[in-house]
Amino acid sequence: MSEEYVLKIKNFSLENRQVLPEVDFSYRTYGSYRTNGANVVLVFHALTGNADCSDWWNGIIGEGKIIDPKKYFIICANFLGSCYGSTGPESINPKTGKPYHADFPVIAIGDIARQHLAILQSLGIEKVSLGIGGSMGGMVLLELATIAPSLFEKIIPLAVGISHSAWRIAFSSVIRKIIETFGSEFGEDGYKRGMQLARQIAMTSYRSSIEFDGRFGRDKNGDVFEIESYLVHQGEKIVKRFSPHSYLTLTKAMELYDISDSIGNIEAEALFIGTTSDILYSENEIKETASRVSNAKYKSFDVPFGHDSFLVAQDKLAKLIRPFITTTVKQEIFA
Repeated sequence: MSEEYVLKIKNFSLENRQVLPEVDFSYRTYGSYRTNGANVVLVFHALTGNADCSDWWNGIIGEGKIIDPKKYFIICANFLGSCYGSTGPESINPKTGKPYHADFPVIAIGDIARQHLAILQSLGIEKVSLGIGGSMGGMVLLELATIAPSLFEKIIPLAVGISHSAWRIAFSSVIRKIIETFGSEFGEDGYKRGMQLARQIAMTSYRSSIEFDGRFGRDKNGDVFEIESYLVHQGEKIVKRFSPHSYLTLTKAMELYDISDSIGNIEAEALFIGTTSDILYSENEIKETASRVSNAKYKSFDVPFGHDSFLVAQDKLAKLIRPFITTTVKQEIFA
């Protein structure tokens, strides 16, 4: 069971010096907080994720899992700019009384990192035993570990590097332009239609040719290739559950992400994970990122599901990271 909360803050300053007059930071907690704070785990969701981490990461988080709420006090927040409870483009702009939509300011990964600091401060938490997150969640984790170096004891960044490369910006910028073009032409319905198509493009980068060839091959359903039907289905799913304006806001934040000048600040013991089949973040890039953290090591995740492997192959991921996690919490606090 989890508890859901909303932290309300006035006049939240962004890195670009704009100020959001009112913000809600939605988050969930699982388990009980130990007074010494030695059992706090901070979980960071991916681009279109939410704060219910035991739902989308149920192979990692839950009773009997490696991050067990009977042992840990788990916190997961919905990101600023998203649409699952935290302030974002679908929120009401107090100046107009209407949703922000395209008027929502540009945000940075650092803004989302400081959102998490605000939540921790509101709970009186000064130390986090473990931080873990993949892709965009890994960006926020690493950014937070650079701006608050003494916060974490250990971190596990998954499928993420030091910055958003030209290769990733290429995918991201095309995706945003499709959504913006459809929205400009057809209004709010156009934004959804654009995101439906953009998501199909994104999915080709999130997975791998090995998986697609093995899973779909050249099979057809009538005149339509199975892979086409799969991508259409993914596009239809996303428009039912996610805001295109949040998609634009968060993908832009990911493009701006770059901690190359500050990664050396990280003091936490780190385990970086790269996936052999990931076409967005190569193993060499993540190894190079890990080499710039003073107390870090790297492990290879050998599965065929591409960038999304940390969400798809959860049982295998659990086995890979278990040795690092099981030494995180001092056993005596459970006596």
